[in-house]
Amino acid sequence: MCSSSSGSHLLKSPVTNHCGHAFCRLCLLWQKITTNSCPKCQKRLPSYQFIQHQPVTCTIDGILQSLYRAEQSTVDTLDIPSESDIQTISLSDPNRRYSHIPIIIFDFPILPSQKIRIPIYTLYNRAMIHAAVFICKELQCLCLAISYKPKSTHTGHYGILAKITGVENKSDDILIDIIGLDRFVARQIHKAAEDHLIADIELKLETINPKETKVPNRSSSTTELANRVHAFITDLSCSHPSYSFCNAVQGLLGPVWLQSVQNIHGPLPSPNDPISFCWWAAIILPVANQDRYRLLEIDSLMDRLTLIVSWIHDLETQWDRYTKKDMTSVTRAL
Repeated sequence: MCSSSSGSHLLKSPVTNHCGHAFCRLCLLWQKITTNSCPKCQKRLPSYQFIQHQPVTCTIDGILQSLYRAEQSTVDTLDIPSESDIQTISLSDPNRRYSHIPIIIFDFPILPSQKIRIPIYTLYNRAMIHAAVFICKELQCLCLAISYKPKSTHTGHYGILAKITGVENKSDDILIDIIGLDRFVARQIHKAAEDHLIADIELKLETINPKETKVPNRSSSTTELANRVHAFITDLSCSHPSYSFCNAVQGLLGPVWLQSVQNIHGPLPSPNDPISFCWWAAIILPVANQDRYRLLEIDSLMDRLTLIVSWIHDLETQWDRYTKKDMTSVTRAL
């Protein structure tokens, strides 16, 4: 039996802690966020990343599998966690609607594949995070539902499912690393507060499927737009660094800039992978939060890329204007 804080239940994907006690992997991840100590002996737990990638204890898992194999239907009903307030979602379930999901409200939108570190300084915020954590069945990880400042109506507002990738405990404070996964839309609001919602959500999943039905001329247009955005970013990386012509984009040119954003957000995707490239470009371009949020509301990849191209046009116009202004000032000074 697994006797962690998520309730007593049969072990699944057991991992053995440094102290010798075995728990379900997801239960131990949950324990890392909540108490950072072993439920049995109270010794400090290893890092979140270590637990997440720790191999399953083969001996225990083999015994469990031999016991479970005789009654597989019973095993399925005993999936973790057993506490009713910690929900499990599935990315492959045809029913993509889930009820009473806690949603954390941020001052800025988070996009798919975007990496963010969340500082937790107060007991209230820690309790809110604990209540908002749920499990992704396929990825076998802990997740959060996060949304941008909601509209007055709340219903119909978009957000992002984010995977917890790391937890760092510093005294009474916690730093949580997350990465955006897939979008969701709030269909019905049960509770609305300034910093969180309780809502029924519908997942808006995206997959890159080469067998998708292709609309004539649409695929080539999507590729063309992706190539245009890719060329713009590549041109930025080959340009001389900016220093004074526009404070909003100071330093936003040159190979050092591209290397720095790739260190944070991953390598520049190929335009042949337009979905990943679309989100990556939206993360690194200097646009307003409301503009980024508009992307979350758009289901069509073509329309998203068209919006990003419009951002590029606006940026090019602004840069041309600032460059001409600086050149005029230099001419007058001479």
